[in-house]
Amino acid sequence: MAERVDPEWAKEVLEWWVEHADAALTAGRGRREHSFCSSGPKTDELLARENQARRVIRAVLGVQKVGYLVSAMPGGHNFVELQSGLDAAHRALGVLATSAETSQHITGTRAPTLAADSLHPLIWDAASRLWHDGHRSQAVQRAATFLNAHVQDLTGRSDLSDSPLMAQVFSLGAPEEGRPRLRWPGNSTDLTVKAMRSGLLQFSQGCFMAIRNPATHGTKELAQQEALEQLSVLSTLARWVDACELVEARD
Repeated sequence: MAERVDPEWAKEVLEWWVEHADAALTAGRGRREHSFCSSGPKTDELLARENQARRVIRAVLGVQKVGYLVSAMPGGHNFVELQSGLDAAHRALGVLATSAETSQHITGTRAPTLAADSLHPLIWDAASRLWHDGHRSQAVQRAATFLNAHVQDLTGRSDLSDSPLMAQVFSLGAPEEGRPRLRWPGNSTDLTVKAMRSGLLQFSQGCFMAIRNPATHGTKELAQQEALEQLSVLSTLARWVDACELVEARD
């Protein structure tokens, strides 16, 4: 799986690396004469942060492997080569500086993208392992199963599941003994609140009938985009469930 990195933080890491590598190459001379220098305190600073810089370069460039940025020179003369690492850092800084413009002109769109790990934690935590293994339909099915279990835990309704469970917990009727409701908060006379409560009743049932059931009983593997969209729908429902209040029957 490709690593993602915060671009502002990556820029800081790489700029630090370039500054300190340049300083090591010019130490005691005032100008750069070689692509290597003697080992010492300045190169020790670089070695201490080399692994971090390599990971940043790998993530920014989208490559599987990045060589050592501080390489011992052959011959045992206590020299280390820094230029190849500097070149890689400069290349990654260039990508960070131009990636937004490049994407705009190559793809022809400024449309935002959706990161799967920004979905509701309940949904992505349930789906992520199967997703990374390429089992997208199973990932969707597992996410829906965990959402169902979450609603059961909130309401104590282990006697029902899936669409019948949603029909009960989001019912617009008054709660009964052993049959609490999940209610969108707000004044019952407010039109938006009334719309959300009716919408949740229908939306939640639709999620399980149109997403979980096909993922559970179907044999066709979902395309990546379709599976991600379905996880997004489940994530939306999970966030709305979190916003609801549990309303129980009064004694």
